[in-house]
Amino acid sequence: MVAGLFSTANGIGEAARSTWRALTEAGLSPLAVDLSPFFAPMDLRSEIPLHSMPANERGTLILQVNAPEVLPSLHHLGMGRERSWYTVGYWAWELPAFPRGWEHALPFVSDVWAVSDFTSAALALGGRGRRPHTIPHAVRIPPGTAPDRARFALPPDSVIFLTMADTRSSLARKNPEAVISAFTAAFGDDERQLLIVKTRGLAADPEARASLVGAAGGAPNIRIMDESLSEGDRWRLILSCDVMVSLHRSEGFGLPLAEAMAAGRAVLATGWSGNLDFMSACNSVLVGCTLRPVMDAYGVYALPGAQWAEPDVRSASSQMVRLVREPNLRRRLGLQARKDLAEFASAGRVGRLMKERLEDSMG
Repeated sequence: MVAGLFSTANGIGEAARSTWRALTEAGLSPLAVDLSPFFAPMDLRSEIPLHSMPANERGTLILQVNAPEVLPSLHHLGMGRERSWYTVGYWAWELPAFPRGWEHALPFVSDVWAVSDFTSAALALGGRGRRPHTIPHAVRIPPGTAPDRARFALPPDSVIFLTMADTRSSLARKNPEAVISAFTAAFGDDERQLLIVKTRGLAADPEARASLVGAAGGAPNIRIMDESLSEGDRWRLILSCDVMVSLHRSEGFGLPLAEAMAAGRAVLATGWSGNLDFMSACNSVLVGCTLRPVMDAYGVYALPGAQWAEPDVRSASSQMVRLVREPNLRRRLGLQARKDLAEFASAGRVGRLMKERLEDSMG
């Protein structure tokens, strides 16, 4: 059983869908139970068959929500004390410090999985005295998906850069304004290069929208795309671009980066946090950074003493120019990235890791 945000077009929702696929690839037959109606916008039509929570007294439940949602999720699923299920908390966290309050969920889960070594190390600081088991997200391109610039009215000959950010995950952490600054410094308003800033949720946050629009400054080669995309369209957009960029201050995993690499696209990103599980100087362009105290103007991340990265925008800008001037470099990085992600994050490999962990933990 996998319970998560199956009808929500965000990273946590995609995590639930990828977990279901990985378990299926491993030869299991998981049921998918949707928690989107209780916790998030229902802005995606799930292609995975959805089920009600069975009334069995025993079973195995992978709960694809973070610790603050564990108790409410168990309540919505009807998991009272009379039911003895083996419950896995599959968690992502984006700072190198244990999040306050998450310890309250620990007595209600049988095991904790972390999406990256970065997350695992942070959760170990305040957990049960042991480090959570790391199992990455599975990444899978839907069969038959292909680039489609016409679908998004994108110029056929431009070198297109893409950055992605969800306002609910804190624009301060995702840091798209730094990408805009780097791109503007590199290319000005030269329309032979285009930057797409793919966002979600700006309509509900006028302050964030004004800040991002102000950073773009009406440049003809910067496009803000604020909408929820279907799974197929998200992949078509990634495949239609040449370079994925993330000047994040911190990532628990970095799913859009992994997806772009699996699609064979060059990726430029901050060289810090969870994305280093699968990114290296051999398969991507890593930007240097300086660690600074967390200052989140959006209030999503407030943890005294915690640090995150301040990426080197000037270096990122020069690397953007390099990637435009050297198409062979883009191709080489993309080929290596696709190979590495096929080994690291295939549904087959991740499914085997999950199955082995469940077998080991449950005896």
